[in-house]
Amino acid sequence: MGREKKKRNTNAEEKPARKKKAEEAADYRRYPLWDNYRSAFSRFRKIMGARYLAVMGGHIVLAVLRPFAAMALPSAVVYLLGSGWKPELIFLSMAGYVVALQAMGTAGDYLGSVSRKGRFMFRIRLGAELFEAALTADFQKFESAEGQRKMEGARGNIYYGNDTGIEAFLDAFANAVIALAGLAVYSVIIGRIHFWLLLLLAGSSGVCMAVNVYADQRTIRHAEKYIKVSQGYEYLKREVLVPANGKDIRLYRMWDWFRAAFGKMTEEMAYWSGRQRNCSINASLFEKALSAVRDLLIYAYLIHQMALGNINLAGFLLCVGIVGGFGGWMNSLTSAMGEMLKNNRYMSRYRDFLDFSREDSRQNAKVANPGKIHEIRLEHVSFCYENPSREEGQSMEENHSRKDAVHDLTLTIRPGEKLALVGMNGAGKSTLIKLICGLYRPTSGKIYLDGQDVSLLSPEDYRKEFAVVFQEVFAFSFPLADNVSCRAADETDFGKVEKSLRDAGLWDRVRELSGREQTNLNKDLDAAGVTLSGGELQRLMLARALYKDAPIVILDEPTAALDPIAESRMYDKYFQMTQNKTSIFISHRLSSTKFCHRILYMEKGRIVEEGSHEALMEKQGAYAAMFRTQAQYYEEDYRDNAVVTR
Repeated sequence: MGREKKKRNTNAEEKPARKKKAEEAADYRRYPLWDNYRSAFSRFRKIMGARYLAVMGGHIVLAVLRPFAAMALPSAVVYLLGSGWKPELIFLSMAGYVVALQAMGTAGDYLGSVSRKGRFMFRIRLGAELFEAALTADFQKFESAEGQRKMEGARGNIYYGNDTGIEAFLDAFANAVIALAGLAVYSVIIGRIHFWLLLLLAGSSGVCMAVNVYADQRTIRHAEKYIKVSQGYEYLKREVLVPANGKDIRLYRMWDWFRAAFGKMTEEMAYWSGRQRNCSINASLFEKALSAVRDLLIYAYLIHQMALGNINLAGFLLCVGIVGGFGGWMNSLTSAMGEMLKNNRYMSRYRDFLDFSREDSRQNAKVANPGKIHEIRLEHVSFCYENPSREEGQSMEENHSRKDAVHDLTLTIRPGEKLALVGMNGAGKSTLIKLICGLYRPTSGKIYLDGQDVSLLSPEDYRKEFAVVFQEVFAFSFPLADNVSCRAADETDFGKVEKSLRDAGLWDRVRELSGREQTNLNKDLDAAGVTLSGGELQRLMLARALYKDAPIVILDEPTAALDPIAESRMYDKYFQMTQNKTSIFISHRLSSTKFCHRILYMEKGRIVEEGSHEALMEKQGAYAAMFRTQAQYYEEDYRDNAVVTR
């Protein structure tokens, strides 16, 4: 009975461990090593051209020949001295030999420099490719926890420096080819001297290589755990150093919590760093011990052969050089293999993100009436956010929780209709907007634009039909005009920019700026950049929507940061800008919905009430109750302010 209980407990403990291991393994798709190199060199040839491949080939040839030629020099001198050549001829021959070696070295250094430059430029251009993939990725997948993990993993292939990722990946391959070529040349020479020497060298070096590769694999696993802990450490350090966070840290006495968190992470980082170091040290000690035994056996054999008169001094020196060179090439190959395995993971993560981020190729149909007023129809649409703890092999549909953010919603938005979406926080309003905009795909059901299935339309073409102001507002650290037009200066209609800013109620503020619409925003790129207030940012986003002039306008809480007077003016602007357009307006302030043709009140992802303001007030349902509560609050706030004024 006790053993059965112990067994059950053991199984219960192992299950989370197996699950965690499966989740870590499923973070990215692992591509075979050969396939990653095929992909890397295919991209390299396409982006950089065949010239750089030829340069890399020339560098490899010289990197093999020059060490061999330099190693053979002492043996050649001894041979010539023993052959009866005149000293003058020997000197001239050696001088020519040395000059040739220097020329080979110079040419090799030049080709190596050009080759490294090519690999660096290739990495930079792949960075642009990653940037493009992140900008155009399927938003739903990109926003997910899985998408963010994959994006962070892909960054390591490009942005962690010359010694990590694609650049180190190609360097390791070039070094491996050089080492293999050197081993091939030296193996032929050693095999002609004595075959068992070749077997001894190859066998011992192969064992060392296997041990080092194993140690490298363990080091990589420990390094990944170290990186995970260090990311948390860097996050805490960053948050502590942000002045804005200092208020809460001091007021809520959070320093003890931070100290404990820092202490725990420091200990974990030291532990995994030590594990990495131990793997490298143990592999190095084993390699040195085995190499020492191997070299003693080989030197004893060569001395014995020389004593028997089977080889002369020149031959002895050549053999010693070749044996030492063979070991050096094998060490180079072992090191290159370790780098190949380490950086193969970064390349896999990079390719995995590119494959993950691509939008469905089936979505290529064109919008039938671009720029015209549209009808939008939803039929039994449901949407559920993905559980971040989804197990490996589990489909998204299988992973959905029982609570839908939007549930079985059927709705028709008529051409030119002004629609209001209201409800409590978490009712599903913003999620519904993202579904309508094509940023999310329904878990079930269909969305139609003028009868066309949205899932079959080109995402780019479809999104051209929408101008949206989301609840979260921000400005890029670029000129104000660029933030409005979302185009480069040579593609911007500045007259249209000014009109959009005027209509959004921001032009008076812009006129006060020294650079007017060319003024840089924020201080990330320009110390003299201007920081806009929350209300000004909302007006800027409205100006951006006005500039786009799309047939469908959506405003998600556009007045959250505005005072009542500015809010009233914004409603007037909204009414004007949505003339002859299909529009959707989301607001917690129900007084702002009176001008809309139809109001939808949402609860738990469902439409529970529908109608005009007057009709919903007569119904005396949830909408009316919420409206009266807000009206009472505003009245009380007005009375309190009046008392304070007196």
